[in-house]
Parts: sequence; C-alpha cells; structure tokens
Amino acid sequence: MSIDERPLSNPLPFVRGWLRDPVGVGLPFPSSGATARRLAQAAFGAAIPGAGPILELGAGTGAVTQALVENRSWTERVVAVERDAELCRALERRFPGLQVLRGDALDVGTVLRDAGLSSVSAVVSGLPMRAIPAGAAGRCYAAAFAAMPAGGAIIQYTYGFRPPVDPKRTRLALEATFVGREWRNFPPMGIWRYRLAGQHPAL
Repeated sequence: MSIDERPLSNPLPFVRGWLRDPVGVGLPFPSSGATARRLAQAAFGAAIPGAGPILELGAGTGAVTQALVENRSWTERVVAVERDAELCRALERRFPGLQVLRGDALDVGTVLRDAGLSSVSAVVSGLPMRAIPAGAAGRCYAAAFAAMPAGGAIIQYTYGFRPPVDPKRTRLALEATFVGREWRNFPPMGIWRYRLAGQHPAL
C-alpha cells in the first residue's frame, strides 16, 4: 500500500485515549492536515542530515506522522513514540513498517535506550507541555537534546499563546522561537522551535 493510499486516521482510538488519560493526551482533537504539514516542514527544516531519524513524541493516531512520512526521503526514517497501547496498534496498522515505540515520551531517554537508538536528527513533540510540571518537561527536553548533535531542535506545538515550555522555569538554557500559528486547526495551533542556547546547526 502506497503512502497516498493509506486509510485516513480513525479518531475513535484518539478519543478513547483521551478518556483514559486526558492530561497525557491533551485535547481530544487530532491535528488538522494543514497543521501537520507545517509541523513536518518545520521538522525537515531543523533536521540535521545524517544524525538519524526524525523522532515524534506523542504520535496519537498519526496526523503528524502522515505528513512526516509523505516525504519519500524520510519514509523509513521516522520513529514514533506513543504511550497508549491502542494508539500504538492504530499507528502500526496505518503505517506498516513504521517503527513505533510504546513508552512514556516524557522519559524519552529510556525509550530510546531500550530501542537501541543513540541519535536522532530532530524531534517533533505533541506532548501537552502546559499540563506537565516544569521539572518533568525540562528533563524530557534535556534527554531529547542529548540524543541530537549540537544545534538539534525540538519542534513543539501547543494550543496556547505562550511558549509551552517556559525557558525561565527549567534548568536548561533554552532558546524558544515562535515559528507561527496555524489558524486552520481547531483550536488554532502555535508552533515553537526550541534549541539549547548558543547552539545552532553547522552551516
């Protein structure tokens, strides 16, 4: 089955996942296609060539995953992390061959270590960071940056208007850059790029 022929996402597993864990999932609305494509574009723009796959944290039913794998050069270089078992099975059915790691994306260092992945090129995060304590968010980001070369970036999307991870409330020296707002999403989605302060990709 080609990428373009894959069945559309079934929202029921996402809604059931939200009912089981509303804080962990965030809002019970998958990202729109327009938002997913903007997130994928931001991830491709930030990815460090040769550093490994693009890592998606909190893949849900795969709205953003779809946009990532539609880029033929990255089809086999996307790894999805999802905690909910039903959503993991839905991802595996929807994207045959996709590496889906079941685990707590907040403990991304352990998840990657258990999977034998030592390096990734960029991270896309759909985790509801506003609902997560600053210390836990900081530890998640620290582990994600540890898996990327210097200049690596985390693309984070959020439903709010402020940075979802406040650099002033973590022990990490973070640079938060507002990429843009996608109004064709319900509710509208803000996209942010995080890097460690002073670190930028080599030219």
